[in-house]
Amino acid sequence: MAMPLEVAMHLTKIVWFALSGWIITCLTIADEIAGSLRNREMGPFHVD
Repeated sequence: MAMPLEVAMHLTKIVWFALSGWIITCLTIADEIAGSLRNREMGPFHVD
């Protein structure tokens, strides 16, 4: 059973929107952590 092209394009846009939101969020968090490490606002992570 084939999907109409319009439905496939709509689903692609929804998935891309969701993934781009996650990517932007991860990059923002990584940038905040890197800035804090550069400014010595927090030290290196110690894992025991």
